[in-house]
Parts: sequence; C-alpha cells; structure tokens
Amino acid sequence: MNFILRCIAIAVMVAPVSALANTWSCTHNELIRTVSIESEAGSTACAVNYTKETEGVPMKTLWSAENDTAYCTEKAEGFIAKLAAWGWICNEATADAPVSAPEPAAEPAAEPAAEPAAEPAQ
Repeated sequence: MNFILRCIAIAVMVAPVSALANTWSCTHNELIRTVSIESEAGSTACAVNYTKETEGVPMKTLWSAENDTAYCTEKAEGFIAKLAAWGWICNEATADAPVSAPEPAAEPAAEPAAEPAAEPAQ
C-alpha cells in the first residue's frame, strides 16, 4: 500500500501545473465527496474546501494560504491520494459535468441458456 501512495505522490509532483484539477469528485458506494481549490484570478491566496455532498454536511475549509497557491494544490492532491488509498474513486470534475450521484451498476446480461445436448444416433 505504501508503494502505491509513493507512486501517486511522485506522479502528482511531476505533473505539469496546467494539467492539475481544481475540483475533484470522489465516490465510495453511494457517497460523494468534493474537494476543490478556491482562489481568485491573479491572487496568491487560496483555500482547499471539502464537502460531503450526499450527507448534507456543510462545506469545510481544510487548508488555506495567503501567499502560496502551490500550498493548496499540494494539500488537495495529498488529500485526494489519501481518499484513493481509503477506497474512494476520485476524478477531476469538469465545468460541463456537475457533481451527481454515481449511476447504479448495470445488471450483467443473462447468459443464453445452453441448448440441450443432441442424443446420439442409434
């Protein structure tokens, strides 16, 4: 498990900043959690916000910084890695795709019934 966390941490650190998400949606069973980095354009202040969407818990600010947006990015990505290690499935949320409950898994298609074996000719 530690190896996986280390690999995730290394991948996060070498990823280009422009490719990093500002909002992630994480699901586990029917639960949804949202992690977002909030900052004003051109500002060095930031906050990492966490919301338990399906549980009706108010948003919490987990970390904030006045002069270093990289601090918020580092904290948010570390928290996403922890959620993933705990079994949550986290994906970048896009502006076009609002956060919503996961779709229920489709029922597997029934396998066709086997035809009865032909009786040997006599």
